[in-house]
Amino acid sequence: MTTQLDCSLGFGLESAYGVPATPQQFPEFISESLAWNPEFVQGEGLRVGSRTPRTARRALGKEMSGGDIEIEATTKGLGLFLHAIFGASTSAQVDAGPANQQVHTLTKDALPSFTIQKGVPLIGGGAIQPHTFHGAVVESSEFSAAQGEIVKLTTTWNARELVTDTAYVPTVYPADMELFTFVHGSINIGGSVTPPTSTALAVGGTPAANITEFSLSVGNGIDEGGFTFGSEGKRGRRPEVGLVEATGSMVAEYDSNMLRDAFLNQETLQIVLTFEAGAEISVGVRPTLQIFLSSVKLDGQIPASNGGEPITQSVDFTSLDGLLAGVEPIYAVYRSTDTSF
Repeated sequence: MTTQLDCSLGFGLESAYGVPATPQQFPEFISESLAWNPEFVQGEGLRVGSRTPRTARRALGKEMSGGDIEIEATTKGLGLFLHAIFGASTSAQVDAGPANQQVHTLTKDALPSFTIQKGVPLIGGGAIQPHTFHGAVVESSEFSAAQGEIVKLTTTWNARELVTDTAYVPTVYPADMELFTFVHGSINIGGSVTPPTSTALAVGGTPAANITEFSLSVGNGIDEGGFTFGSEGKRGRRPEVGLVEATGSMVAEYDSNMLRDAFLNQETLQIVLTFEAGAEISVGVRPTLQIFLSSVKLDGQIPASNGGEPITQSVDFTSLDGLLAGVEPIYAVYRSTDTSF
């Protein structure tokens, strides 16, 4: 017997674009909107005695699939999504203990593709129905953290096809997952930062004690082509990546002119956002999620009155490539007991 709570998602890394893979990882999720998104064509030929478009002249012209998945940032299993977003990923043991560190940066090649199977139960306690998506890549993502909240990640997926005849793969969840929350966070803005290495976190910068919200969106700029003869209306090749659009925003209490002046003078800033949660994995090492932006320009704003309430600034920013030797524009660092992503 099932209930309507028994929805699931399973992920398998594909060996090549669109080649089905068996789901191996099963994240807990808040919501999903994965769907089949076809484009139909309708014949327009005139026929004596008929005033309406005809059933026999409706046909599938193009097949696409995809949608959004929203999850909470956890101390296990998050590397799957970070690898899907960024594409260039490494994993190394931090010390002699069980702690491993993943470092994710923007790929200069193709994005990894996944098979995603979502299971949806029938009303009335019926069996879970599998809906399997092949060739799924991350089109865009949004990372958000706000005061009093759980850190969340939303990914938007573009998939090659949907099939319903693949057998359902039962879920296997990792044990002892904890959440990253606002309580675990700290942020440094400006100053000098040493980028992360394969085993070390980014360090340095100027601690900022006035930030209440932070969000970062990363768009991979994948192309819309590849629908070629012989591919049966589906994308016939892997999506190509384009220029990355990385933008975000912060909400700051107005206790200094640092952000105002950085905006007015168009200073280049470095931002390090770090969450450390739970008990130590090994001596001095706790589960960690860190975002490092190495070259940021602010897009606004100057402070404004707030009706007698404490004044805050909503500060938009753009993450750029500073072309610093050996430094990537964006890093996502993840420490956990996971040995792979």
